[in-house]
Amino acid sequence: MKKRYIFSLLLLGTVLMMLSNGKYLIAIAAWVFPFVFMVAVKDLRGRWAWILLTLIMALGNQLSFNRMLPELDIPLFGFIPAVAGALYALPFVLQKLCYRVARSFLVTLIFPSSYTLLDYTNVYLNPFGTFGVLGYSQAHFLPMAQVASIIGVTGLTFVLTWVAAIVYWLTLDRPKVHRKGVALATVMVLLLTIVWGSLRVNGSVDHQTVLVSGIHTLDRNNEEVLEIFNLRNKDFTEKTEKQIETLMERTTEEAEAGAKIIHHSEGTAVMDESQRSSYLSRLQRMAEEHEVYIITVPYVITEDAKKNENVLYVIDPNGEIALEHYKYGGNFIEQTVTKGKEIQAVDTPYGRLTGIICWDKDFPSVVNQVGEKDIDHLFIPSADWEEISPYHTIVGNFRGIENGANTVTQTVNGMSMMTDYTGQTLAKMNHFTTEHWVMRGHMPVQGTHTFYAFAGKYFGGMVLVVFIGLLVFIVKKRRH
Repeated sequence: MKKRYIFSLLLLGTVLMMLSNGKYLIAIAAWVFPFVFMVAVKDLRGRWAWILLTLIMALGNQLSFNRMLPELDIPLFGFIPAVAGALYALPFVLQKLCYRVARSFLVTLIFPSSYTLLDYTNVYLNPFGTFGVLGYSQAHFLPMAQVASIIGVTGLTFVLTWVAAIVYWLTLDRPKVHRKGVALATVMVLLLTIVWGSLRVNGSVDHQTVLVSGIHTLDRNNEEVLEIFNLRNKDFTEKTEKQIETLMERTTEEAEAGAKIIHHSEGTAVMDESQRSSYLSRLQRMAEEHEVYIITVPYVITEDAKKNENVLYVIDPNGEIALEHYKYGGNFIEQTVTKGKEIQAVDTPYGRLTGIICWDKDFPSVVNQVGEKDIDHLFIPSADWEEISPYHTIVGNFRGIENGANTVTQTVNGMSMMTDYTGQTLAKMNHFTTEHWVMRGHMPVQGTHTFYAFAGKYFGGMVLVVFIGLLVFIVKKRRH
């Protein structure tokens, strides 16, 4: 009976873990699964707890991110989620071992500290970006997601896992009065956090807005589009000119419809390097004629001996190129030209704006410059695929919450979305449910300042100090 009980809990925890991340992001599942796992391994020996949790968390994470990774010619690349999931068994085992030495309330910090440090390592050291961070699970629970504006998405991880650790601690043998006091304090803090988050979301309305349009004009799964990338002759130029002409028509339509900022997706303008000058000149004349800002991202195919260019331009109403940004995210795989990781900004009558490209948003250590430079609007032209949508768009929305920026993501073969600095959706468009790939929305002209941009980005360092202090405390306790 006991084995069946443990098996049932492990199975439940695996399902909840799978639903909390990747393609699902069910907020409540992320709050519950850590507690379920803690209870499941409570009476198991440390070695068995580690073996079982390693196996089932590897399985759960693999299922969460099934087919969400790009198809790369790297041995066992598709099993990275399983490897990452296996690592997260360690905080559970560490907490279990620490409880053998002491059951002080301080020990509840062992689990969230170690779990958060794994997420923090993922955020700042993973060359593929922030995939799998538990804090993303709160994307659809906006009042709680506001915690990211104070201590970032990894701070959300800390909150989720600490609550689970406290609830588990309350199930252990403790004086009744003490247990009630901790339970009451935990509930009150959570309620206050939710109330504050709700007020922040509902109080974010800015009556002054600007009309923004996002555009892409092709489907990357279309055989004719795929054929373009395999051509290096006259047919290539003719086919790309056809795509460019469609993009120009859509851009003109949006300018005439009143849009003041027009945003192209990544990969919607593919061209030979000989076509770039003409392409930009046309957009510069259009921007000047209609007095609009145009954010465009030509993918420029260069000579065989040179790297291709995935570059973003911001063209202002004077017809000048006000900003040039080369994609840096995942560059070691895509092998395009890169020119550093400085975030530039353009001051406009509609607020200060900047642009990065798709995979760039997965690197908070760089995107943190958005908050440091008081940027109001973050534009993220992207190119995804169905399985990774809308997860990858949500990642960009969290960069906006952290840095107090309104975010616009125009995504070919994915979810396009416009959100304010609280993550509240202002407009969205699913590539797979329409064939007219234009997103329009009224965006507030101002962002906001966040504590995260000032000091909260250093939260991981504070957690590390707490974790080391706790380990010292445990070691001394064990000696006594």
